Amino acid sequence: MRLKLLGLLLFTGLVGCASTSSSEPPSWSTGTAEQYPGRLFITAIGEGLSREQAEQRAFSALARVFEVNIQEESTDLSLFRQQTGESSESINRQTSSRQLITATEQILEGATPVEYWNEPQRHLVLVALERHGAEQRLRQKMVQLDQQTLGLRQYADNASLNPVIQLSALEQARQLQLSRAPLNRNLSVVSGKALTPPVSVAMLEQQIRDRLAQLRFRLSAESELLALLEHAVAQIGAQSQADAGLQLIGLMDREPITERQGWYWLRGAFQLSLSNQEGVVIAQQRWPIKVSAQQPGMIEQRLRDQTNAQIAGQLYQLVSSVQLNQ
Repeated sequence: MRLKLLGLLLFTGLVGCASTSSSEPPSWSTGTAEQYPGRLFITAIGEGLSREQAEQRAFSALARVFEVNIQEESTDLSLFRQQTGESSESINRQTSSRQLITATEQILEGATPVEYWNEPQRHLVLVALERHGAEQRLRQKMVQLDQQTLGLRQYADNASLNPVIQLSALEQARQLQLSRAPLNRNLSVVSGKALTPPVSVAMLEQQIRDRLAQLRFRLSAESELLALLEHAVAQIGAQSQADAGLQLIGLMDREPITERQGWYWLRGAFQLSLSNQEGVVIAQQRWPIKVSAQQPGMIEQRLRDQTNAQIAGQLYQLVSSVQLNQ
């Protein structure tokens, strides 16, 4: 993450930065940077064998100020947990990490090296982030996300739209607010105060559950998969109904079981399709299947267990990803 971050940040110009090579390290090397008081700047120091290495370490130190703040408030990002070969905690951690990278990159856009000092085989760099400018950039980005969120929520309130379209709009709004949250926590670090969102993630999730409760599906799948699909529909709060306008089709493609080094493997793909009353496919997604066991008789049970663990999340992903026509 830091390599990607530093690659974006090291464009900062060196023109105008003070550079000294006196025998004694400057006062700012001990954390006392009088020219950059804490009420106006956030600073960090990096030390290395070269100027470039010192810069990288200074940016990393500045990034950690915000990374720690974000990591302290982890969020469960999924309404319906989906385990695709990993634990839901691992998937949640990966998504949080991506948000952390984005939020940290955005906050450090205004950071720049402002002081240098060196002696043979030792370089020091002071990096500074001006609080007011960072606050303005964060607020501007969050206002933009809030406007998009309110637009999607207003679109979802259109009574003429079917619940699937409304649901997709609300899920997009929820994702925007989830990406806004680390920016808001960074704002707290920069300015000491956060910006209250116009609509909370909890409120959006309640609206999503309300739309899910309105969904009725006519199910189509092989008998064993059909039972799992019925359970998944119930898990997300929707209902299966024989004469429903929306048809949900489940399909499992399986390759022959193979044996390798004492393990038996089954691979394939699981597909869900959603069609409207006219039979037009409005959403379709496909996920890989990979299960293993040391006894061939256990393969089917492993497949059922894995499918059962994933299918509610996959179903929600399907029904909340319909293309919007705004």
